[in-house]
Amino acid sequence: MEFIVSNKKYSILNHELYINYLMVNEYFREHSKYDYDITFDFLNPLLEKDRIDFDDILEGTRDLEVLIEKEEINFIPAGLRIDEHLNDNFRISYQTLEFKNVNVGEAVPLLIALTSLLNHKPIVSLYQIEEELNHFLEKFRTYVED
Repeated sequence: MEFIVSNKKYSILNHELYINYLMVNEYFREHSKYDYDITFDFLNPLLEKDRIDFDDILEGTRDLEVLIEKEEINFIPAGLRIDEHLNDNFRISYQTLEFKNVNVGEAVPLLIALTSLLNHKPIVSLYQIEEELNHFLEKFRTYVED
């Protein structure tokens, strides 16, 4: 999948995007600071399996590709800005929110989490979104220690 933000073209392999959705789904199920009812229905067939193999990931990726093609899934909120630091990390900004030194592996999961919180009903305040996403990055950066 390719997308343009701040006049710059980015790309991610669709199976990587699918795995990012799995990670964000797990975060909201088990590790979020507050309780949200955020799930991604297209992940359910995989999550219901007792054993997962690579073919299951490929099948889920194909389902995700269909949703992208139908424009039923989008993780880039309007008004998002991404700037690249000299160290190749990113500053991600949305309205008054700003996340600095986000590395490449954190950027897409952060965008998925941001978009999920922005679309959540009832509405989540920008202050709470910032608090949650800082917690998300902290958890993401320390997952190896858990």
